[in-house]
Amino acid sequence: MKKTALLLALAVLSIFIIVACSNGETKKEEVIDENESIEAVADKANDIKDEENRVSQTSLPIPQSFKESVDYGYTGEWAMKEFSNEVKSALDQLPSITMEATEEEIDAYERDIFSLFKENLSMPNVPIDQWQAMKFADPTVTDEESQLKKNYNVAILLDASGSMGALENGKTRMELAKEAINQFVDSLPEKAKVSLTVYGHKGTGDEADKEVSCSTVEEVYSLSAYDSKEFTNALGKFNPAGWTPMTKAVEQAMVNLESHDGSENTNIIYLVSDGIETCGGNPVQAMEKLSDSNLSPVVQIIGYQVNNDGLTQLKEMARAANGQFINVQNQEDLKAEFKRTTEMAEVWSEWHRNSNDAINNLNKTVQKQLNDWHQKEQEKMNRERKNLQLAINYLNEENKIDTDVFLRLDENYRAYYLQVDKEARNLYLELDQLNRESFLDNWEEISEIFLKNVSE
Repeated sequence: MKKTALLLALAVLSIFIIVACSNGETKKEEVIDENESIEAVADKANDIKDEENRVSQTSLPIPQSFKESVDYGYTGEWAMKEFSNEVKSALDQLPSITMEATEEEIDAYERDIFSLFKENLSMPNVPIDQWQAMKFADPTVTDEESQLKKNYNVAILLDASGSMGALENGKTRMELAKEAINQFVDSLPEKAKVSLTVYGHKGTGDEADKEVSCSTVEEVYSLSAYDSKEFTNALGKFNPAGWTPMTKAVEQAMVNLESHDGSENTNIIYLVSDGIETCGGNPVQAMEKLSDSNLSPVVQIIGYQVNNDGLTQLKEMARAANGQFINVQNQEDLKAEFKRTTEMAEVWSEWHRNSNDAINNLNKTVQKQLNDWHQKEQEKMNRERKNLQLAINYLNEENKIDTDVFLRLDENYRAYYLQVDKEARNLYLELDQLNRESFLDNWEEISEIFLKNVSE
């Protein structure tokens, strides 16, 4: 009986943790009535539709490494937040538990608490791969494989499905995304080219409109130099509307860029979405084909306040494309992500003016981005650890857990934190060294070229 009550109460806690999207278009949250019985609340949890692919956080073990934490596949209800009375109210609904409980019960309890505060950690979102992609070498040699690529192209694939109409600080996600994108392309070097493809902007989220919504992907701004008036007009042609045909958008991007071979073009592809594919396609497979194409793309996938189902799929897409994924929480995060590409494009543009300065600036750019990444991950890990500590302290003070359970949770959470913090730091130091070595190798090469030319 005790075991049944405990597991039932854990199911109640799960209601607070899981936020799902219907059809990936409009956000739907379970509303808790404080007067409802535990049985009634548990029934609500059981009634959630199968197609929402609800994550059972109790099935996810506590990560044992930084990479496992990055791949955890779940972001806690109180990630990115400070410990508050709201959190205490949720913890108050937990049952009491002692070391007399079964190992299964204690493990489930431990995982549930952890999942509440799990931060969305990420691998270094730093374009070190662009050392190779941008081909910094002697610009006078004839071998095309040793040349700096002639063109720098940025293709943006923007989700305009219905869920992009959700509000953030009085504006829709779509409005904020448009502002960030407009600022981004406006700051690109004059010689860089940009395109904008939109999907999910036709029809509605209703089943009757699914066919038209899923079949329409539109390049509203063809790949070309940035023109402020024309690009602003392109952004004004659509609003959040229907379903999410991400697969078709990726396939269309390949068609639009097919004449821009990777041997002469650095092709940066951004996909921005706040949800999952809802048109029956396979976006992971589409990303694999894109990665294997002659475009040699550098793929950046941005999740915009994406829920946990979307988090999993978008990460898989990034891996399939050998690209990078980041889940941004607000417009400022979105702007910061775009700024990385602006900085790289500026280095590319500088190359033809002064190769030494370009290499020096690339080194500084990568170094700054590495530092920013490590600082941000440390902030996440420290907040995660602090909140977990405050949570188990509170549960212990309220006699929800006895001293033995408290010590067990404290030891396991502390071991997790120390391990991921250590591995994140080691990764930072490794990449920092790689950047310095790449910089020095290239600087030496460029210096030799200039000295040779001067002596002749």
